[in-house]
Amino acid sequence: MNAGAAELFDDSTEDEKNKSVNYGKVSIALGKSKKAGINVLPPDINNSDLTFSPDKNRNAIIYGFKGIERVGDSLVKDIIALRPYSSMEDFLSKVKLNKTQMVSLIKSGAFDSFYDDREKAMDIYLDSIADKKKRITMQNMAMLIKYNLVPDELEFEVKLFNFNKYLKNHKYKDYYYFDSVSYSFYMDNFNIDSLIRKDERTLIEQSIWDSIYKSKMEPVRLWMKDNQEEILIELNNELYNEVKNKYADGDINKWDMDALGTYCHEHELKNLNRRAYGIVNFEDLSEEPTISSEFRSKDGALIRLYEVSRICGTIIDKDKNKSTVVILTPTMQVVHIKVWKNQYAKWDRQISKVNPDGTKTIIEKSFFSKGNKIIVTGIRRGDDFVPKKYKNTPSPLFEKIIKMDEDGFIIESQTERFELEE
Repeated sequence: MNAGAAELFDDSTEDEKNKSVNYGKVSIALGKSKKAGINVLPPDINNSDLTFSPDKNRNAIIYGFKGIERVGDSLVKDIIALRPYSSMEDFLSKVKLNKTQMVSLIKSGAFDSFYDDREKAMDIYLDSIADKKKRITMQNMAMLIKYNLVPDELEFEVKLFNFNKYLKNHKYKDYYYFDSVSYSFYMDNFNIDSLIRKDERTLIEQSIWDSIYKSKMEPVRLWMKDNQEEILIELNNELYNEVKNKYADGDINKWDMDALGTYCHEHELKNLNRRAYGIVNFEDLSEEPTISSEFRSKDGALIRLYEVSRICGTIIDKDKNKSTVVILTPTMQVVHIKVWKNQYAKWDRQISKVNPDGTKTIIEKSFFSKGNKIIVTGIRRGDDFVPKKYKNTPSPLFEKIIKMDEDGFIIESQTERFELEE
């Protein structure tokens, strides 16, 4: 076993003791192994161990379960104890796990041996958890409204459905009672003769209103009956897309990062037009920054200004205590970004707003969240990169890449933190 592979196994053992994975060290070790001609295979549900293991017949290293996001030791023990598995369905019938754990296993490639491609495995699993419907009835009306599948000509019936839902939350004995909102809608659309006044409330008998509602919703029932198959297909597509967006957005390269904290396929920024954004390779920079100018301050101190550069990569780790962010560059170089402490606090904090009921809603997660793709402006010092910019530097200190086009140009990015209004 070469030095890179040995380092990988040593790191895995240390991580096992610490109950965490150092993705920076894993990426470095995997890179060394690949350069030495040793293949790094994705996890395999029937063959992987807790940590990385050798496959001498294929001159390869098999990724261990320990390195997979959301897969803890107890789940790994169950997976190993209940082997072998003949299919993904067989696995699901034997092993108890939640959706995010299963998705992470699929993203990692653990079920690749059962399918032609990883996307197919994911498609089959997502399809099984998408709560697809076999028949469309009035019970599905809320879903159809949610996904905007009800035609415009039934606009009134949509309003009526929402009104009925609202009214049924206002029960009084065998009646529904009206507040100012519901009363206004009723008066605009229905006969006042059905209303009564009792105990200082405006009421309608439940049986009378239910009969009115059923009659007025008949156009919806006819639409569902006449378009059953078409509506069913559209709704089930929406249900599938919803779980896909929640659990498995992005391509196989993003899945590598989501599940393994590194890339077994191509780096997500491999095709970024680095020349267009003035981005250089970290390893091409001098270990000490180049001085662009220097001058004396009023008290005689020597002030040096340095040439700043831009590098990019995907965040694979961070250390709040050391104010350090670890990125994996498109050339698969692991770089430590040494951030000033006050800068780190600003960019790392999670921004939330307090709701009227006292709960919190997350507005923006940390800029330094694992998996974020960023461009950093600064200087190299030894093996580290230090974020730095001057007043006349045109580039932002940090730029989070949100979306790119096929030609490697950035379509959407973020360079400032979200500001909550006071």
